[in-house]
Amino acid sequence: MSRAWPVRDVDPHAPVLDNARRVLAIRIAEFYSYEPVVAHPELSEALHDLRISAKRLRYTLELFRPQFGKAGERQIERVKTIQEALGALHDHDVRIELIGNELSRFMVEQSQKTRLEIADASPDELAMIASAALRPPADDPRRGLIALLGREHAGRRSAYARFRELWEQFAHDGMRRELVRLSATPLPRPRQPQSSAA
Repeated sequence: MSRAWPVRDVDPHAPVLDNARRVLAIRIAEFYSYEPVVAHPELSEALHDLRISAKRLRYTLELFRPQFGKAGERQIERVKTIQEALGALHDHDVRIELIGNELSRFMVEQSQKTRLEIADASPDELAMIASAALRPPADDPRRGLIALLGREHAGRRSAYARFRELWEQFAHDGMRRELVRLSATPLPRPRQPQSSAA
């Protein structure tokens, strides 16, 4: 998991809004630093890091709800939607890994069993062993695992497409621009010259 970008220059004497904007600016920069991975569905780990970054951004917006108001609420909902879409994608990645590991375990066991059978087989038995190894019986657990793995990959493709569609829609709607506007610290107002009493 990626580490959170540090937030420097927080001033304990400054108004809460100033510090909220500083923290938010870092979280926005961290979140959008992952933008290059969005177009690469194969980068599971980086997409998961984007999800973690989205969580940090969302929690920052939620923590400073009073400071960011309705504009912040809109961004919370957008970031939450992206985070949830990436969560669905990650769930498929986790299941694919688990099923793949189980399938590999069964295949290794079957391979070891086949090697032992071949070692003790007569020439006539070799053809039967080869046929059985190449065409597992209907109740072989590998068949079910392969089918399940295929469904998970199809589900992952669908989850990625949903995430990508959301990302592009929010980009089109100006999400980044609106987030940056929330984090923009206004310049200090120039002091008005004091008039001297005559």
